[in-house]
Amino acid sequence: MFAEFRESVAKSPAHLRKLGIPYWQQALAGGLFTGLSPIASGTVASALAACLYYIPGCSNPIVLIGAAAVAFIVGFMLADRFEKLLGPDPSFFTLDEFAGQWLAMTSFWIVHPLWPILVFLCFRTFDIAKTWPASWFDRRRGGLGIMADDVVSAIYANISAHLIWFGLSLVGLVSRFLGE
Repeated sequence: MFAEFRESVAKSPAHLRKLGIPYWQQALAGGLFTGLSPIASGTVASALAACLYYIPGCSNPIVLIGAAAVAFIVGFMLADRFEKLLGPDPSFFTLDEFAGQWLAMTSFWIVHPLWPILVFLCFRTFDIAKTWPASWFDRRRGGLGIMADDVVSAIYANISAHLIWFGLSLVGLVSRFLGE
């Protein structure tokens, strides 16, 4: 109980400000402050990131890859500082979830309102499971360790979601229930 309270205080904006982290860095690294979620901050961040898909023009694969690349680069640059101040892979740092979710949603074939939901479920499954080599990156410290495990999970999620989607299409479930 005390550890949970200590972590919630450690990731509060006021405490982070006292540590010298500017508000704008908190907003970026904390994935628009999804890192403040008291439970499942990574899931909350991934869900918010999935909402990008519903903004007109943002389901474009080039937009998603670009957003993921920018999030990865910014996250890589900020991660070391947050890790030094808050400990290994701090739960407040959720920009990695944004990069992973956006990369996982990338598809050159599928544009459908249910696509980000399927991808979200796949991404969270692989991100939590830390399937190799994500587990190897997860044990590494610094920006690469924090960011790369989500990229690996995103690749697995993207492949799995495509296989599930095409499998459902082959048996007719996509056209029958999803109107394609």
